[in-house]
Amino acid sequence: MAAYTPEASRLALKIQTGTSEQGKPVYRTLHFSGLDAAAGADDVEAVASALGALLAYPVSAVSKIDTDLVA
Repeated sequence: MAAYTPEASRLALKIQTGTSEQGKPVYRTLHFSGLDAAAGADDVEAVASALGALLAYPVSAVSKIDTDLVA
């Protein structure tokens, strides 16, 4: 039977960098690699909050992106 084996994880922060001429928000995504695959939601939120405090733009969304091997 096949199973997933965690290979890597990364953190993605979606930030709003401004608004377009039509008044719609403009977003950019920042990626941070090296996130522990076993990191829980509370840990990821804490890291995202700490990083967000250092940014000039507000954080709109936080994602943990996992890459798993199938074996």
